[in-house]
Amino acid sequence: MAHFNPDDFSRYSKFNIHTTTYKTVSEHPIDCHVLIPKALSSAAKNSSEPRPVILRFHGGGLVGASGLFPDFFAPWLLELASRNSAVIVSPDYRMIPESSIDELIEDVEDSLKWTLAELPGFVREKTDGKVDVNTSQLLAAGESAGGYLSLLTALNHPEQIRSVTAAYPMVDLLSPYFTEDYDKPIFGMPQIPFSLIEEHLKKVKQGEAPAIVSSDPRFERASLMFCLFQRGGLKDFFTEKNPQFQILEKLKAGARFPKGGVFVYHGKNDSLVPAEGSTKLAELVRELDPKSKFHLEFRDGEHGFDGDASLDDEWIANGVKDVTAAWLA
Repeated sequence: MAHFNPDDFSRYSKFNIHTTTYKTVSEHPIDCHVLIPKALSSAAKNSSEPRPVILRFHGGGLVGASGLFPDFFAPWLLELASRNSAVIVSPDYRMIPESSIDELIEDVEDSLKWTLAELPGFVREKTDGKVDVNTSQLLAAGESAGGYLSLLTALNHPEQIRSVTAAYPMVDLLSPYFTEDYDKPIFGMPQIPFSLIEEHLKKVKQGEAPAIVSSDPRFERASLMFCLFQRGGLKDFFTEKNPQFQILEKLKAGARFPKGGVFVYHGKNDSLVPAEGSTKLAELVRELDPKSKFHLEFRDGEHGFDGDASLDDEWIANGVKDVTAAWLA
């Protein structure tokens, strides 16, 4: 597994970061992080045109990390924002296993509502009126669990979101990999006993650990995430009774992605989120919506292989071409 440095914010050097609370639950604030290109904020004149927006959801298995955890924030996506003078909204959200999937998705929905309703005024305030945003130019993006969330949000709001990208997304959540307990050598790690989760939830119940967790800025919950995946723990959150939270089931029920298109990419050697899910997704889209602009790219590599990928890499440039054109149109 890659070595993470949660204190290295150098990849955000071209942005001013403003954190605000977009909702409060049981007196627990849930934040989102707004990244505004410094070139916009420092310009002598006001921005001539309202700037496009990227709504980006962070990875971490729905269990850990946060909207600003640097190692999960793809450099190429920051390049895309910088080159197009776009504003990024990267929300935190309530995470499992303390919260339900219903609560997690409720936060994702509320982050979109906040972006559409409150972001324009927030950005004007933080830039002394220099920058306006165009929330009709909205690109959804995310990696891993965040890729699942970007795809789901795009399916739920194909009119509000112009196009979507998803890196190695969690897709086939009812598959045996996510719902059964068997040996899964994730990053070559040994199996973690399920007692880790049981003991954690016991502490939550007894008030010895927080009942709501919406941010894990140092990814200290990684072991919880790995345990949940290895032991098929997602079966307690995704079942046949909540198809509204499942990408493949929503497509079968008639939901469709935005007309601006979808760019999904996945590492062939992914040991955390099987690439077969992205294959199933592409096949289903081609079957049910053959005119959809759906681009699937497989690359050699493990989960998170794109840490050094650049917007200028041919495979990234080709993949984002259509979704970017639709986003900025």
